This record gives sequence, structure tokens and C-alpha cells, in this order.
Amino acid sequence: MAEVFEAELVGDLGFVRKVAIKRMLESAASDPVAARRFLDEAVIASRLHHANVVSVVDLGLLDGRPFQVLEYVDGLDTQQLVKRAGGTLPVDVALAITIAVAHALDHAHSACDPEGLPLGIVHRDVKPSNVLVSASGDVKLGDFGIAVARDRESRTEAGVVAGTAGFIAPEQRNKQPLDGRTDVFALGLTLHALVTGRSPLAELEVEIGVLAGDAVPLDLAPVELRPILQRALAVDRLSRPTAGQFAAELSALSRGDGRARLRDFISSLGPKTAPRPGALDALLGIEVVKTGDSAEPVHRFETRAATPEPTKATTREPVFQRKRTARLLIVVAIMAVSLGTFAIWRVGGSSVVDASIDAPVVEVAGIDAAVPDLVAVDGAVDSTVVDTATLVVPADARLAARDAGARPRDAATVADAPGVVAGTGYLQVLGEVGGEDVIGASVIVDGKTLGSIPNVFAVPLGSHTVEIERRNGSRFPARTVDVTPVHNRANPMRPTW
Repeated sequence: MAEVFEAELVGDLGFVRKVAIKRMLESAASDPVAARRFLDEAVIASRLHHANVVSVVDLGLLDGRPFQVLEYVDGLDTQQLVKRAGGTLPVDVALAITIAVAHALDHAHSACDPEGLPLGIVHRDVKPSNVLVSASGDVKLGDFGIAVARDRESRTEAGVVAGTAGFIAPEQRNKQPLDGRTDVFALGLTLHALVTGRSPLAELEVEIGVLAGDAVPLDLAPVELRPILQRALAVDRLSRPTAGQFAAELSALSRGDGRARLRDFISSLGPKTAPRPGALDALLGIEVVKTGDSAEPVHRFETRAATPEPTKATTREPVFQRKRTARLLIVVAIMAVSLGTFAIWRVGGSSVVDASIDAPVVEVAGIDAAVPDLVAVDGAVDSTVVDTATLVVPADARLAARDAGARPRDAATVADAPGVVAGTGYLQVLGEVGGEDVIGASVIVDGKTLGSIPNVFAVPLGSHTVEIERRNGSRFPARTVDVTPVHNRANPMRPTW
């Protein structure tokens, strides 16, 4: 539903700050309900000011599409960290991460409005991929896209359960009243996944048993963590600790400086893979400028070709402030959010690091299906799972290149090959292949992994070989498809098996 760029905020007297720009895809922004949810996410996160929460700096419209300016975290998410570490994390490292997230949740759950009334925030999607860690040992909870809040405007469609399979509390699955202890349950599952490599509710049969009242199985968890996990993963929500209590219990097990241990552990894994030259290098020099009436309540910006740098010191206005010109240099990165891939591009030399990003999962008529966070299901868009009446509050661009010679970003991920002609078309694999549900499986075009089903991908016009790789690594037989000019974003080529 969105893409994220690494950018520089340029202000007076040489001030430069690295930020992340999260902008809605055009297909998602055209849905007013989805746009409302995107704004809700920004508003909820902007009310949280905590060292362990990804902060929102600003929001507005860029080329007519909503965007958020976010704190930049120079690192990776914990799902990627686990993968780099070989499948599991040491207990002390996992504790350091989990304690920080528990503090972030405690802050969110107890947040109040200016009048002192509880905001009633419940994240609802705590999982490894939504927890970011920096090379310096900072831990940040992000992505409040499906969070519940007292005054959130968008509401949940009946029959839809928001969350991610394997990280959903029983009351969340059953659409019962939620409070902060719902997030504690998900955080307990996250801790289990960090130290064992998987959530205890990864298997549907196990989750069904838990919904029937069975205790969450903890046989794989380290012995010293089982008592704490047992309390956090209690089926009865009222029997679980609050996020603050959970942080205290975990801190009693932790020894020394957890942040330093996390920093040393990340350092021990070695430097990131050196990136290779990419299509974004050609976009260096694009800037974002303020447009429209300064009196408008919504900040409006558009992309333009950058002007040459001044040869001597001049006064420049800071970016994204009312009545001032905003300048944004797109420098390094694109991240396809929710159902895409994560790519890091380095200007002047280097490359791409890809890793799957899991997506929120919804249940429609009893069937689970992973869908983009802001994509409609049968015409309806999920946002929250409870009304304010049932909410329990605890007391405690992708910027398109403007120059005609620049190649589209997505098209650059597919190698030029025989049969490819000039121009760009679009391709999408739907959620079922040969009668099998393949939501979240990887789409491979001409040997290049583009991302996950059911994303829409830009590819060069012409003939392409398409493969589908299941999560277990097995693949469906390859298919050859022809992408033509009629296959636009609204009408992509949809191969069948």
C-alpha cells in the first residue's frame, strides 16, 4: 500500500537530517477509506513520543498522494536480524529487544490526549518485522497501520480480523474486547519467535486449540523464559501482565547493558552486504518543493528536477514547514512496504539487499488471506476490530523520474532479456494458484524475485518467464506470459496455472 524512500531534510546553515518518506501507492491512494487509514496511522503515531517508537515528523500530499515523514532507523527489522543470525537470537539479545518493545507498548497503552483522557491505543500487529533495530543498538516499534485508538475514524469491516497469522491473541481472533494485554500476548509470541525461530501459534491446529482454551505450548522455549512466557501468553486476557509489568519481569532476567549487548551482537554479524549500482542512482537530484496556498490545512508538495547547488553560502528554508520552500533529495532507498521487498540502494556504487516483509493478515468468512494493509477485501477495508464501546483501557515516490530517460524503479528489477520491448506493463499473481492459497509466496520473473503475492509489479513489455516460490522453497512450474501495453496498473497481466 506504500513505499518508503530514504531522504535528506535540508535546512539552514548546513543542517541536514536523514529521514524516511513513506508515500501511498497510487492504487491505494485512490481509495478514500484507505487514505483515511493512512492518515489515522500518522495521527496515532504522532501522539507517541518515546525512544522506542518510530516517530512521525510530518505528513501531507506529495504529487497528490498522502505521505508521512518518519524517523530514519539505520538498521534492519528483527525478522531480518534473526535470518542473518542463522535462525535464532541469543536469549540476552532477544530480551534486550523485547524489553525495549514492552516499554514502547507501555507508553502507547497509557498515552492520553491533552485533556488527560486515555487514547486507548492497541497496536494489534506486534511481530518481529515491525520491530526495527539500529546498528547502534536502538530498538524501535513501528507500523501503527492497523492500531486501535479511541478516536480513529476508520472502522473494521464485519467478518474481518486484523493482525498477522501466528501473532494474534485469542480475543483479537474472536473479535472480543481488546486492551494493552492483547499486545503483550503478541509480544510474548514475538519473544518466543526470536529465541526459537518460530511462533508457537505458527501451526493453525495449535491456534485452534488455544482458541478452545488450551495453553500455548512452550516446549521449545528456554527453561528460564517459560514462566514469564506462560503468564504473557495466558489465554485469559485478564490473567496477563500489562506491558509495564512484562518489561519489569523480563528486566529481572536481563543482566548488564542490553543495548550494548545488542550493538555488539549486530556488529559481530559483519557489515551489510555491499549494494550494487541501481536505478535510483539516476534519480539523484530530484527535489520536493512546496506548492499551493500556504493557508491550506494540508501541506502540498511536488517533485521537480533539482536546481544546482549554490557556490557560496546562502540562506535556505527548512523542509516541510508552512510558508517555506521544502527541498528533499532522494538519496538512497526504496522499501516496498507490507507485501513487498526491502531494498537498500547506495548512491555512487552499490546495491540491493532484499528480504521479505510479512503483511497483516485478515480473516474473511473464516478463511485467512494475507493482503496489503490498505487494500480492500471484497470492497471493504479493514481498520479496527472493536468499537469504542468495547475497547478496554488499562489504568496504568515511489517518486517517478521526471526526466524521460530514467527507467521506472520496478522495471529495473527485471533483467533485460530477448523478447523485451521498450515500455512498461504490469503483472500480478492473484492469491490462488492451481487451487492452492499462495498469498505471501514470492513472484520470480526472469529469474529475479520481485516481491510477494498479490502485489502488482511493473515489468518491461514483452515475453517473461514467471515462477511462484512457496514459503517452504518449492516452486510451481514456470509459465511464459506476454505483457503488452494494455496491461496497465488497473488491468495487469494475471497469469494462471
